[in-house]
Amino acid sequence: MAELAGDARISLEGDLSRCGFPGDLVVSHEEVGVLKRSTQYPRQDFVVLKLTSSVLALIFNQVMAAGLTRDIWHVQIERGGALKLGAYDNFHKDCVVTGPGVSTDLLNELKSTGTIRDFAVAMAFDGPT
Repeated sequence: MAELAGDARISLEGDLSRCGFPGDLVVSHEEVGVLKRSTQYPRQDFVVLKLTSSVLALIFNQVMAAGLTRDIWHVQIERGGALKLGAYDNFHKDCVVTGPGVSTDLLNELKSTGTIRDFAVAMAFDGPT
């Protein structure tokens, strides 16, 4: 979150009943731009929040209270209208994607702390040659 904070938004989906986000932080409880619901049925709680450096600790504390890999099933971060991080299915190793705004150092740190299980760096595809 810290690497992507600024002109950014984060969406959380799952059981958010343990989370308490201030109203001025909430952008929407519905899909906004590239931040889409990932589970159609059963319908889960969904919130889009402003993501700035001044609210990182607040969001982090609420996410950890709910349980990042227990009750929060899907996390997405967009900045500048583009999806920069998508972590789906409780951060399943085959379901986490990032853009170039997320460093390999950060991914290694998240892996070492058990936040994510694994990751692979994919080569960019510029189309057929």
